[in-house]
Amino acid sequence: MPATVGDGSPQLLQKVYVKLFFVTLRWRWAFSTVVLPMALGVALPVATSAQSVGQRASTTIAALGAYTSFFHSRPVLVRAWPDGDVEDVFLTDGERRMRVLNVAPPPPSSDDRELLEVEATFWDVGRLPPDDVRVDTFLIRQLSERLFNRPWPVSGELMLLIADQATRAEEPEAATIQALSLEPTRYLDQTVTLIGRFRGRNLYGDLPEAPGSSPHDFVLQSGNAAVWVVGKEPRGKGFKLDVMARVDTGRWLEVTGLVQGDAQLLEIAATDLAPVDRPAAATQTQVVDDPSGPGPPPEVIFSAPTQDDTDVPTDALVRVQFSRDMDAESFEGHVDVAYPGTPGETDEDALAFTVAYRPRNRVLTVTMAEPLRPYATLTVSLGAGILAADGAAVVPYTLRFSTGGS
Repeated sequence: MPATVGDGSPQLLQKVYVKLFFVTLRWRWAFSTVVLPMALGVALPVATSAQSVGQRASTTIAALGAYTSFFHSRPVLVRAWPDGDVEDVFLTDGERRMRVLNVAPPPPSSDDRELLEVEATFWDVGRLPPDDVRVDTFLIRQLSERLFNRPWPVSGELMLLIADQATRAEEPEAATIQALSLEPTRYLDQTVTLIGRFRGRNLYGDLPEAPGSSPHDFVLQSGNAAVWVVGKEPRGKGFKLDVMARVDTGRWLEVTGLVQGDAQLLEIAATDLAPVDRPAAATQTQVVDDPSGPGPPPEVIFSAPTQDDTDVPTDALVRVQFSRDMDAESFEGHVDVAYPGTPGETDEDALAFTVAYRPRNRVLTVTMAEPLRPYATLTVSLGAGILAADGAAVVPYTLRFSTGGS
């Protein structure tokens, strides 16, 4: 049984309709083009996922489970097998699986499953309020009651794909950035040659994490897919690109190298780089971001202490990790540390602290000038003036924790 990444599914009317659907098809998949609102329209309204606006990112089930903050509410494209039954439908890569809505269950015999390409929106449902209109047509409350015995899940408990369309996955004709992004294990330890647009050190937030091999690592992007390139600086005969300069992100490169990493984070260990003209097909197939505009807002994806932690040592460091590369200078004046609700507190009583940003790990460290009060609650607030490297404002965040006796 594959490990389950997330849980959730509509039921009742869907169950009746899907049974009739498969009796009619004699339990065979007719996926020349499966438009799933037609398959499940009785159970679900015509307005399907109400996906957020943005380019659909090619990714994997493994990456969705590992980087929930990065992918939450984003349109994605995944390649996986259907799994489960009429009541609980999943997509699986063979090792992990994630619950999906709007995809019909597989035939009873697992040997008859076909690899699907699914366009969907990814949700960490617990991050949403129970009345969020983007998911209020999908019986999430009933689902949460059935799975968790409460009306709404907590963050990280119910990770869900709401599909817009599913089609039979075609065999890739050649190694491309999209092919690698959808099925990385197919290409591991192989040498490939890829053509894509130089995106600097993830300046547009195409990928959720950096391999951290060197300061010269960069992202290569084409269409709705991207991959890290490591092992060589983006320079050669007649060209020299800066990984931190957005003005260079209009250049196209041909990269040859060894595919390494895993299904969560893939990289190409480059052996050869060469500048190329932009492929003619790219003008028709690629959605190009405006180089002058910022990428998605950075978010806090990890903290130590953790949110609402207790018995924290009074000499603890506070560390916060971000989803994107940050502008180190923007932290000045936008980080606040306080004991909330302290009666009579004045400016003279304010906590003294210093901050330091480590770009390699995207980690901000907050160091207190003096030990914290024992048995006290502390808040560390990050304001909207904090910026990513490309100027996108951070999602404001407050970390709250309590100290112990020492």
